[in-house]
Amino acid sequence: MRGQLLFILIYLILAAFIQSILGNFPLYFFTFPLNVILALMWSFLLFRFYKERNRLPFTRFLLSSRTSIFSIISLIGGSLIIGLFPQLSDSEAGMKEGIAAALGCYNFMTSWIFIAILFLLLSNLGLVIIHACYHRKKAKMRFLLNHIGLWLALFAGFFGSSDVLITRIPLYAGKTAQESYSMDGSVYHLDYEMELHSFNVEYYPNGMPSRFAADVRIGDQSTVLEVNHPYNYRFGEDIYLTGYDTRNNGNSQYCVLQIVRQPWKYITVVGILMMLAGAILLFINGPKHTQS
Repeated sequence: MRGQLLFILIYLILAAFIQSILGNFPLYFFTFPLNVILALMWSFLLFRFYKERNRLPFTRFLLSSRTSIFSIISLIGGSLIIGLFPQLSDSEAGMKEGIAAALGCYNFMTSWIFIAILFLLLSNLGLVIIHACYHRKKAKMRFLLNHIGLWLALFAGFFGSSDVLITRIPLYAGKTAQESYSMDGSVYHLDYEMELHSFNVEYYPNGMPSRFAADVRIGDQSTVLEVNHPYNYRFGEDIYLTGYDTRNNGNSQYCVLQIVRQPWKYITVVGILMMLAGAILLFINGPKHTQS
């Protein structure tokens, strides 16, 4: 056990050292299709490692329950860091100083440390799933549903994060627009046009706004956007209403839309549904207690 703990500590210290030297993990480099190719290669290597587990101590280490415990504890610790430190954009995090900034605590989800934790957990979980497919008999279905679902959700978050793109676009009444902007100021040219037809605000009797609605054209489609009601324009691309002209007392001449591209989100949804199915099976077919 001490040897496993020592290995994980060295592994995380190495990730922290890389973080302090190179900064955050370059997710932008691992966009589609490179992330898919690497994911397939990594999955194949896990399968080969499992086949050679009797000859490879490293595989037995990854497959052990202690590694599962250590990786889960590390993930909990990383989640606490995300909760305790304000998570900023790359440019804002780059302006911070100190040890916490050097370790990527202000943008921890893209730090080498957090990526290393996820990679360790996914590798361990992947080997556990492969082992269960070959050897587990009791409650195999619910075990696989829970573990494969968790693996898919984490897998999509890990490998799909480089394909996530969030931009905003201002729309002015009667004018078409095709350029959106990311938080760091980068310009992205859309392959479709947007146009604001009208913007309406409804109020409560006390004068507080109760509903915001923008009648917009997105490509060849017309729709009404409301706050917290995203419009799914196409596969993996949702459009949100996030702002409007507050100076004209409801006669807004522009609005701000947020475009969120998450092509891997459906894999995450499948993973969550599998975990729910596993939980239902656990509830239905759980251990039966006899009354004395």
